Amino acid sequence: MFKSKKKKLLCACCAACISLQAQSITLKGNVKSFETKTPLESVNIAVLNSEFGTTTDINGDFLIEKIIVKNLQLQISMIGYKDTTFNIAINNEIVDVGQIFLKSEVLQLDGVNVHGHNDLIQTTMLSDVFLSGKKMQENMQSTIAQTLQNELGVSIRTMGQATTRPILRGYSGDRFLITKNGIKTGDLSHSSADHAMSLDLGGVEEIQIFRGPRALLFGSNTIGGVVNIEKNSISTEPLDRLYTYFTSGVDSGNDGFLGTIAIETPYKSNNVRFSLVKRKTGDQSTPKGVLQNTSMNNIEGFMGISKLGDGKRGTFSFERVLMDYGIPGSPQGHISGVDLKLIKNTQEFNYHQDIDLMGFETFNIDQNFIYYSHSEYESTSSDPAVRLSQNIVSLKSTMTGQNREFGGSFDYRAFSAGGFYWTPNTDEIKMSFFGLQEKEFLGLTAQLSFRAEHSTIAPTVTTKFSNLKTEDVIKKKFNFVSLAASAIKKWETWQWSNTVMRAGKTPDIENLYSDGPHLGSYSYEIGNPLLPIEETYGFESSLQYENDKFFLLLNGFLNQSPSYHQFTKLGDGYIPGADWIEWGSGASGWLYIYQIEATKSQISGGEIKSSYVGDKINVSADFSFVRGLDISRDGFLSFMPADKLQLTFSTKEGQDLSTSLRFVKGLEQNRLGRFETMTPEYFLIDIFGSYTFESKKGTRRLAFNIHNLLNETYYNHLSKIKTIMPESGRKVSLQYRYLF
Repeated sequence: MFKSKKKKLLCACCAACISLQAQSITLKGNVKSFETKTPLESVNIAVLNSEFGTTTDINGDFLIEKIIVKNLQLQISMIGYKDTTFNIAINNEIVDVGQIFLKSEVLQLDGVNVHGHNDLIQTTMLSDVFLSGKKMQENMQSTIAQTLQNELGVSIRTMGQATTRPILRGYSGDRFLITKNGIKTGDLSHSSADHAMSLDLGGVEEIQIFRGPRALLFGSNTIGGVVNIEKNSISTEPLDRLYTYFTSGVDSGNDGFLGTIAIETPYKSNNVRFSLVKRKTGDQSTPKGVLQNTSMNNIEGFMGISKLGDGKRGTFSFERVLMDYGIPGSPQGHISGVDLKLIKNTQEFNYHQDIDLMGFETFNIDQNFIYYSHSEYESTSSDPAVRLSQNIVSLKSTMTGQNREFGGSFDYRAFSAGGFYWTPNTDEIKMSFFGLQEKEFLGLTAQLSFRAEHSTIAPTVTTKFSNLKTEDVIKKKFNFVSLAASAIKKWETWQWSNTVMRAGKTPDIENLYSDGPHLGSYSYEIGNPLLPIEETYGFESSLQYENDKFFLLLNGFLNQSPSYHQFTKLGDGYIPGADWIEWGSGASGWLYIYQIEATKSQISGGEIKSSYVGDKINVSADFSFVRGLDISRDGFLSFMPADKLQLTFSTKEGQDLSTSLRFVKGLEQNRLGRFETMTPEYFLIDIFGSYTFESKKGTRRLAFNIHNLLNETYYNHLSKIKTIMPESGRKVSLQYRYLF
């Protein structure tokens, strides 16, 4: 009797186990951006070792039904984020993994045990900026600066539509770094306003601005931060099929056209990616007419392959950029304008290895080679008046662990100049050792970082200079140690952070020994062989409050430099050899002379951002201001951005159709440096949004942007051509995106 009951019980248990193993499981969840807390669509969700899979919808939701597996392993992948595989415990017929927050190269889950490797991702600063997905696509323009210009603390320097560059909290030039996938872009856009950035925004996946201790991992000259662009990232996990990304767009403000296509596909144990970007525009239109000689023609081609192995991978890629663009003419320089041609070839190699050594978990080697060529032509000539080129070889090695990173880098730059340009050919070498450590301490999250850098600048003197003494053009060596520390405290709805930093900018060949014209910027620039390192001591404090409905962020910063580098016009009159030099095709055949100097300076400012999530409409407002003081002259620094206020009304997130109305108020800029002119206030209205629709073959999105709806005549204080023409008038941009 007892044995019979025991056998029946055993059979029932076996049947239950078999039934449980064979039952149909429904899996659901939601994927969001960790930084913006907004839904991420088109994220790939796959159940490994099965045919089950899906992608997230516009709300970030996913649902997989009728799954029949014994062990459920879920893989989540999206370009620009770290691909991750983890196990799911099956304890019910419906498994809800809850919200999944994706962060750049890391995955954070609520209540799910992640079985995968996590690269080091430090705690972000409250003033960091992240732009991706739908938000980036709705605001995307042809350049990084135009795309970022409405973000908190970001301004734009312009000299026509091709030569734009972001300004971070009043800092320009190389006082912050611009990188692509963590690698410096290798162009000369930081050195002069007429040099375009060698990076088109077509095909960009994400833009990040980060500050604080993390910035020193990329360079010493990061008092303004680091702008990193994620583009042509090759997936770090095996692909299950071919993916195609297509974008086309038009712009009424310059009769512009954009076309991009990217293909990523598995091939044996490799991932292969190809992409092509083509952008062509006419001259820029303004409310007062067309700004002549500002058209551009850009072509970018990319190909890369990633070899994947067990705990390791190697990636090799090649990119070629070709740009033709124009700088408008001016009575201050070349009346008919200047034409410029740019060529850049980039080869990159990365090796990644998972390790277990003294607390470090990954080992990376990054190598790249860049060839860059830049030519300047007077519009009436077929021979270049100025030729600049450089070859750059870089090698970087890092080891990362939980909340730590250490590494070293070597950079070699061979600079050469030709034409009517006497700056000497120069070899530059930079060697760096850097590190970051993050720890929990007394209830705070503390970060410490350093960067020790040695630079050698070796010019080759083969001819006499026009303005420099030959005996002053000698080999230079610089040593500098940058330091940064942050303390971050989090409560349930509040967060507070403080950062102190000592950053440094080593003078390069253009600062020390420049002797020649920059045709596009209407200037003749002379270096200073005695120029010291530009060191800056900075402090930043931020406070943030956030709940389900309301968000408030306050940022304040104060930076002081005993040796701020700036090119200063020697005069504003007509004294040959002092104020101007007889060069060029201007009204009198001259260019103003600028010479670099080191002055004592202070740059401070603040930023306020708030938002409210309503039942139907979301409202956000922000205000930013910068104050630059030339302490040596007891005056203001030149080219500081005007104060700016923005108010935006947006439809509720998670809808197929999203629309935003933005009001921008730029205040009068009358805090002027030497030889500057006042810029009046302005008021702009922008409308932007997108419509997303799903199909069986993929996701489609139509993004639209109407800039300067009222066709207002306004001037940008940081424009180098504001005396010629105002900024763009009313323009309509449309972009169609298709992922399949």
